[in-house]
Amino acid sequence: MLRRLVPGLLAAASLFAADPGVRNAPAPAATVLVDPATRPAEFRYTAFPTILRTGPDEVWLVYKAGRSHATDSGAAMEIVRHTLSTGATQLIQRLVAPQPKLYQMGELARFPDGGIALYIDVQSVGWDGRHYRSGAEVARWDATRGAFGAPEVLAPVNGVLYGYPLEFASDGRATWQLIMAFGYHQPGGRWSVDAVRSDDAGRSWRFVRNLTAEFGGIRANESGFTRHGDGFIVATRGYDRMVRLHRTDAEFRVKTQVDLTGRISFVNNVVGRPRVFVRDGQGYLIGRNWTQAASGSPMQLCLIRFDPETLAVNGGVILDNADNQKVTDGYYAVTEFSGAGADTRLHVFTYKALNGQPPGIVRMDFRWADVK
Repeated sequence: MLRRLVPGLLAAASLFAADPGVRNAPAPAATVLVDPATRPAEFRYTAFPTILRTGPDEVWLVYKAGRSHATDSGAAMEIVRHTLSTGATQLIQRLVAPQPKLYQMGELARFPDGGIALYIDVQSVGWDGRHYRSGAEVARWDATRGAFGAPEVLAPVNGVLYGYPLEFASDGRATWQLIMAFGYHQPGGRWSVDAVRSDDAGRSWRFVRNLTAEFGGIRANESGFTRHGDGFIVATRGYDRMVRLHRTDAEFRVKTQVDLTGRISFVNNVVGRPRVFVRDGQGYLIGRNWTQAASGSPMQLCLIRFDPETLAVNGGVILDNADNQKVTDGYYAVTEFSGAGADTRLHVFTYKALNGQPPGIVRMDFRWADVK
C-alpha cells in the first residue's frame, strides 16, 4: 500500500544514521503483586495492568483476571488499591463479564471534574473461535458506594460503535481518548485508531481525527499518547509489525513521524502496547520489545529514549529479561514516579509469564538516574 507523504517523514530518516545502542538496567527491586498460584482457576490468568494515580502515595491498578490470554468468556476486570511506599495492595472490586462476553483490557480515566471511570475492552467469541470486539463499555466510580457501577455500552460517536479504548489525556476542561474502530461494526468497514474528545467529563464525545488516515494509512492498532507542548506525541503499533512515533498539533494533525522498527539495532519488531511519556526534557517509549533480530528471540521489557521534538531515538535500556528467559506472555507496562532529585524512583507495573505458566502482575522499581 502506498502511504501518503507527511511532513518530516523523509527528513526523519537521517536521524537514525548513528545507532545509540541499548544497555541493561541494574536489577530492579521486583514484587509480585498478584500471584496466579494463589488464585481460583477461573481468575488465574492475570494480565494487561493499567494504573491511575489517585493520591500522593496511591495508585489504582486494573487488570484482566481470566483463564487465558483471550477467548475466555466470563473473564473479569479486577481493580485494586496499591500503596507505593509500602506495597500494600487491596482489592476494591471484581467486575465479571456476563457470558458469552469477556473483559480483556481496562483503562482508568480521571476527568477534569474529578470523576473516575473505567473503560473496558469487551470481546465475544465468534462461531470461528476467534474473539471480536463487542463495543466498549464504561463503568463510573460511585464514591458514596465505594464501587464502580454496572458497565454500560459506550454510546456511538458520529455513528461509530467503538471498541478497545486505548488511553486518555486531560488538559483544562478537555479529555482526549484514543480508541479503535473495527470494520465489522462500521458502515463501509472502516478499521482505524481515532482520536475523540470530551468537554463534559466523558458524558459525551466528539470525533477529532482518524489517525490511521492522518498518519498515512499505516493500519495501526494498539497506540499510546501523551500531551506535549500544544500538541501530542503518539506511538503506534502497526499490523505491518512496525512501531512508529508521531508528533502532532492540538488537533492531531501530524507534524513529524518516524518508523522505528529496523532503523535502530534494538527495535526489531513491534513494541507491544506502546506507552509514551515525557520527563526531564526527554521522551520515553516503554513496552514489549525484541532487541534481537533472530527468529524466536525472547521478548523483553524496554525503555526507549527519544528527543520529543525531532523524535530521534538516543538511547535504550532493557528493564527486564536481559538474560533471555522464556517469557511466553508479558510486558504490557505502565509507569509511575515517586521521590525527588537523586531519590526519584521509576515504578513499572507489568505482567509476566514464564514457560507457558499463567502470568502474574509485577511491580519493578528502578532508580530513575540509572535508567533515564
